[in-house]
Amino acid sequence: MSVFALLFVFGCTQDPIDDRIETAERARGTAIARQDVHAYRQLMADDLVIVDARGELVTKDDRAGAVESGVARTTHRSEETLYVRRYGDVALVMGRSIWQGGGQEQHDFFTRIWVWARNRWRMVAGHYTDITAQATDVPPRFKMLDSLVQPLPIAPGPPGRDADDQVRRAIVEQHRAYWDKDPDRYRRYAGPDLLRIAENGVRTRDELIDGMRGNAGLPAPPPEHVDVRVRIYGNVAVTTWLDVGRDLRGRPLPNRFTVVFARRDQGWQIVHIQSTGEKQP
Repeated sequence: MSVFALLFVFGCTQDPIDDRIETAERARGTAIARQDVHAYRQLMADDLVIVDARGELVTKDDRAGAVESGVARTTHRSEETLYVRRYGDVALVMGRSIWQGGGQEQHDFFTRIWVWARNRWRMVAGHYTDITAQATDVPPRFKMLDSLVQPLPIAPGPPGRDADDQVRRAIVEQHRAYWDKDPDRYRRYAGPDLLRIAENGVRTRDELIDGMRGNAGLPAPPPEHVDVRVRIYGNVAVTTWLDVGRDLRGRPLPNRFTVVFARRDQGWQIVHIQSTGEKQP
């Protein structure tokens, strides 16, 4: 695995601990390359949850097993310039990677989420989206950002004891607002610094809302949320769920989501969305 320069984007002066994100990222790559499962486990939080490129959930033990066996390093993955956004003690590392699988070149877009605690960064989540078809098409259909999106400040004080309930309510309300085709209500929960990653590219909040307005299929009944998981890290919540929608023929169309919320004066707002469609074996 090769990792190049990290590009940090902040709303204020860079904190010295930001330099350690690059150190943690490089240590992760080295541990995989050397099949050093002990070093890998030291970098991962016990509650690590990864959504892989097939839309399946992967745990810390799953990944540790792949590192120890050498499966994790046989893909010969190379990663482009990484884009890092900080929200308090949570860092989102985003980028594109190229790797070999099944004798063919594969492409994906990834997000790795790290939390600063006890004077070190630990990875708590990851999400990978297969963009091979879109990235290799001529011309490529995977859209990158034209300019960087600055992260906005989060609330200074700690969240209340009901933070979990608040986030779960925000998940439900933003979902209803989107499927009701109500952009004004959706903006209450979608932060101005929101980035949305899917198979077709990276979009901003305004682009997401423009797509909502132009969607002739909305308003419509919202898909069901299954297996909703919420983890709170100060004023940032990392959530995952399975979105069980249906295609035009009524067939199940499950998508696994990772959504990051930041707590602000107006409540919990989404700053990051990534989805991956579940693939059949």
